Amino acid sequence: MPADPLSPLARAEMFALRFRSNANHLAIAYGGPLYLVGSALISLVPGDIDLRLLLDRADCEAMWGERFDHSDLEWSAGKLARHREELKQSRRLTRRWRGGAGLGGVRRFDFQFQPGLFTDGGDRHPVMLDKPFLRLDTIPIDILLDSGRGDP
Repeated sequence: MPADPLSPLARAEMFALRFRSNANHLAIAYGGPLYLVGSALISLVPGDIDLRLLLDRADCEAMWGERFDHSDLEWSAGKLARHREELKQSRRLTRRWRGGAGLGGVRRFDFQFQPGLFTDGGDRHPVMLDKPFLRLDTIPIDILLDSGRGDP
């Protein structure tokens, strides 16, 4: 009898281990935790690898301005800069991994910044209701969210 294929979650966890150094680099570079979301967590043949880097809204506004996420037909300079950075990281990761992510032969990464809502408790988990997610980086969340704030 052939061995059962790994579950989508087991594949995602193996990917997380192999991707850890990339995830830690991205988390430190931008100042927020990185999560695997989407079909890679629930399907043996996901459409792409969806990565979301959660940032505090104040950090997003500091980097790209107040209109960084408006759904206007007109693109602000900040919105354009944000999406260019997302495209740059998506292409960079897609080229680097070239289908070797171990998630059903997926070849495309979809990297996006997401303004995050975090719980107020000591654990400061992201608020992502009813959606599966897997944290990829190992940087303590307080270091990511509190670095550079307050008095030196």
